[in-house]
Amino acid sequence: MKVLVIAHGAEIQPGWLADALDEVGAEATEVDLAQGGELPDHRFDKVVVLGGHMGAYDEAEYPWLVGEKKYIRQNLEANTPVLGICLDSQLIADVIGGRAYQAADTEVGLVSLDMTPDGATDFSLAEITGPVAAWHGDTFDLPPDARVLARTDGYPHAFRYGSALGVQFHPEVTPELWEVWTDQEGTDDLSEAGLDPSAFQGELDDDRERLRSQAVAFFRAWLNE
Repeated sequence: MKVLVIAHGAEIQPGWLADALDEVGAEATEVDLAQGGELPDHRFDKVVVLGGHMGAYDEAEYPWLVGEKKYIRQNLEANTPVLGICLDSQLIADVIGGRAYQAADTEVGLVSLDMTPDGATDFSLAEITGPVAAWHGDTFDLPPDARVLARTDGYPHAFRYGSALGVQFHPEVTPELWEVWTDQEGTDDLSEAGLDPSAFQGELDDDRERLRSQAVAFFRAWLNE
């Protein structure tokens, strides 16, 4: 199985996705568009698109978003499975006729998902059985023919559309990767959400094994779909 992993910056890493890729014996190719990487002109069996600090609507500042949206659309038209995480859930929403936009507030921390009936029986999302890490200031609206799989109190968090699975949360994030993001983005979002950044980092460290097990199960299920 050949899998393309698309990133948007040096701090955007596969995290626990890499463990699942190794476990299933996938041949992974990574491309970082924010650092000048180019999208390949050949097809992959599956495509995973990671997050980033930019918005799906920031095409003027990040012109490579135009080509990335076109690439996502081409893969969906070819029925290639695409897993979009955070930013890419918003990119997929934009591509399929929905809308990505700045949210009213930033959702950050460990959040519990409310599964819809479709989500509870979804082959991959059903592996998410406990709280997940989230950090996003944007959200999306979906077209009527997309199936919402999970929500939090404030936002949609997972959906299916054709060969695409979009998730707003971050199943891939490790405690180490979260620390990198905090160092880069600062602690204001966490503090405004009522979280002590240092204590929350410790919470992630303490919850490492559960988070890893859940993430690898989710990614493994999707890779085996």
